[in-house]
Amino acid sequence: MRFTLLIIALVVLLSSCVTSMTPSQFRESFPQATASRFYERPAATAAMTAGECRLLVGNRKYVAPIGFTVQGDVANGAIGVDEWVAADKGNAYSITNYEWISVSIGSDYATQLVLYFDTLSCD
Repeated sequence: MRFTLLIIALVVLLSSCVTSMTPSQFRESFPQATASRFYERPAATAAMTAGECRLLVGNRKYVAPIGFTVQGDVANGAIGVDEWVAADKGNAYSITNYEWISVSIGSDYATQLVLYFDTLSCD
């Protein structure tokens, strides 16, 4: 029983040390973390061309607060994107780019999510 608990604790510890996500993991998890409507880049472009969406702010940069885990980074980024969409009086967004940067904290390093996105007003 103790060995099983030790293995579980080790797996949890190692999984919390992940410092970024693959593009497919990010594309799947980020939209689920936001309340605003998400558009992939091609769909956003098509919606704007068709007059279904209007660009409010293009290529905004948002540096999310550092989370305890990579999922925390995503959750913090999602909160910020939702707040900017609301502040811009929009209802949707499209990620133009993102990156995790290393941030020095004393003698250690943490990751921080940087997001670039468009805010949109869509029908």
